[in-house]
This record gives sequence, structure tokens and C-alpha cells, in this order.
Amino acid sequence: MYSLQTGDEGQVPIAAHGGGTLPASIGEARDMARARLTGLDPERVEDCLLVVSELVTNAFRYGDGVAGFEVLPEPDGIRVSVGDHSSRLPTTPQPDGGFLPGGYGWRLVRRLARDIRVTLLARGGKVIQVVLPR
Repeated sequence: MYSLQTGDEGQVPIAAHGGGTLPASIGEARDMARARLTGLDPERVEDCLLVVSELVTNAFRYGDGVAGFEVLPEPDGIRVSVGDHSSRLPTTPQPDGGFLPGGYGWRLVRRLARDIRVTLLARGGKVIQVVLPR
């Protein structure tokens, strides 16, 4: 489960990683995250890169592009924030016994993260912030 909040850009960390540069692709987002995670447990880094891939993919696919991106190693975990331009909330399709494309990335994010917050911004769009174990 995740928590849903409302706010504005002044209250939600949505800074671009590295002084204003937003990732232009999923691969670039992974590279930016990897650069921030040097020296951490390689297994945790791989988990983080999976989450970054999924959140950025969803921002491009469903959120009209990436509006903010940040990866911060903290003493108690790794915080990943991805903002996009859509107020559409992430969903997980209900299993019906058949294979349908889509929905598996959000399920993966929910499994790997220990805390997930979705904040709808007053100006439109949202920020998804997750904390992964370090």
C-alpha cells in the first residue's frame, strides 16, 4: 500500500538531479542514479535501478514526461523521487488468469520499496517518492 497526499511544489522534493538536468531517457536516469549510489551494497543499487527504471518508464509512458528526478542515499535508506506532469494515479491491474501487458512495474516498485508516497501537486502533476532499504 502507499499513501496519497496533496501539496504543492514548495513542499515536495522534486528537484532535478545534478543541478537542473532531468533524464531524457530511462538509461540516462539509471546512469544518474548509479552515479549517486557509489559505494553502496551492489544488490541494493540493483534494486534501486529497477525502481528508477519503472518509475521513469511510467513517467514517460503515462505522465507526459519526467518533471523532477532525485536519488538520495540517506542513513536509513535510498530515497527516489520522480515527478511527472499527470495527476493520474498509478494502478495495478487485477489478475484475471490471463496475461495482459502493463501493471507489473508498479507491482515491482511496491514489492521493493518499504515506503511509497504519491503526492498530487496543486499546480498539476504528481511526485512519487519511494524509500528502499539501504
